[in-house]
Amino acid sequence: MNGATDLESDGCEYVEVDPTGRYGGYNEILDRWASKIVYRAFDDYEEIEVAWNQVKLFDFLQSPEDRERMYCKIHLLKTLKHSNIMKFYTSWVDPSNRNINFVTEMFTSGTLRQYRQRHKNVNIRALKH
Repeated sequence: MNGATDLESDGCEYVEVDPTGRYGGYNEILDRWASKIVYRAFDDYEEIEVAWNQVKLFDFLQSPEDRERMYCKIHLLKTLKHSNIMKFYTSWVDPSNRNINFVTEMFTSGTLRQYRQRHKNVNIRALKH
């Protein structure tokens, strides 16, 4: 995680804290994609582990139209409430590090791809469920 001050919470050091001070991110990567990295984090208010997602802003997101579409998608994610959809807690833009951060529910079993690699004989109907 970039540009953070070290804070301590119950003996664990945060490498970054969200603007409200509620969520603290650790330097432990849970998943990585081309332009997105997911870190382990903690919600100090609810006292639960969460996932801190960082998406790099590239030049294609610099036009007002592209940014508006991105903000609309984030707003849609915030409004989705369903037991089969990952919870979306908050988001913010970090212009100094050129990224968008958002905090979501954390799934301890890993990604769907990792689950399929560990459990090769899972029925496809069960997997979809």
